[in-house]
Amino acid sequence: MSPHPASPASDEVFAVGVDIGATAIKAALVNLDGNLVASFQQPSPRTSGELRDFVHLVLQQAPSQVRGIGIGCKGIIDTATSRVNSLPGDLNFLEGSLLADVVGPGSLPLCADNDARTALVAEVLWGAARGKQNAVLLTLGTGVGGAALVNGAILRGASGAAGHLGHMTLDVHGGLCICGNRGCVETRFSSRAIESDYLAHLHRAAPTTLSLGPAGQPPTTADIFRAAAEGDPSARCVIDRALAYLSASLVSVLHIFDPEILIIGGSIAEAGPQLLAPIRDEVTRRTRILLGREIPIVFQSLVGLGGVAGAAGLVFQQQGLVTF
Repeated sequence: MSPHPASPASDEVFAVGVDIGATAIKAALVNLDGNLVASFQQPSPRTSGELRDFVHLVLQQAPSQVRGIGIGCKGIIDTATSRVNSLPGDLNFLEGSLLADVVGPGSLPLCADNDARTALVAEVLWGAARGKQNAVLLTLGTGVGGAALVNGAILRGASGAAGHLGHMTLDVHGGLCICGNRGCVETRFSSRAIESDYLAHLHRAAPTTLSLGPAGQPPTTADIFRAAAEGDPSARCVIDRALAYLSASLVSVLHIFDPEILIIGGSIAEAGPQLLAPIRDEVTRRTRILLGREIPIVFQSLVGLGGVAGAAGLVFQQQGLVTF
């Protein structure tokens, strides 16, 4: 764990926000202004006990003014009970569990929701979507998450699955996705998709400047974006193809939700202009006729930590301390 503590004022109000990701778990002590007063991070838990120990270690360093714990987690979360109804992949050990039970009994109230929704909550309360009534956020990382604000309310759907935009079908004959569908956005634009596509180029002995790591691991998505900018032919091919699929998916999202703003987050957002510049014109060109205007496409305000702040925001919302 890598803490970054600070000394909060005695009259401040806080919540602890936790974001359980596929590669890392992050937490922070968050105040009513959305500021992260202290932050913590370690590799993702692989057992319920590791998750509980992490949260308890954070709470040991939290002041007495903490009003509750908010958790953002991948998958389908029952916000009324904190039950993880569906969570395929590396964090599957949490499926069927109540996060309130996993963290353990205590006097602090606990709120939980899908991690993309908590990231959007942060943007609505303190970031790029503040003052908006309609907004969409996509998180681009190991997988692709999504969340939508529709007429001032976070969209959850009948079973809590609404907003899983990474599982829209792009290719009816595409590969099998972790969700059981085929040809999802996630199978075409995600860290896993980009890295596996470049790995295929390596296996074909196509022109490349990158190579396998010492343990045979493929180059990272950040490496591939960098290589593409430097002229690596295979990296250019991989990134261009991935961006074409991303553009197509964003066009669908904008036509479905007609948002005031589209927010991009997740680890791939660290590519910066190399990610957004190629898709802005394409998306605008393909949506202008129906929508009649250009939708701003912007980066998440707190890249990497928005889910943490938004998880704390769930606590503040539930207690009436903040509103959209």
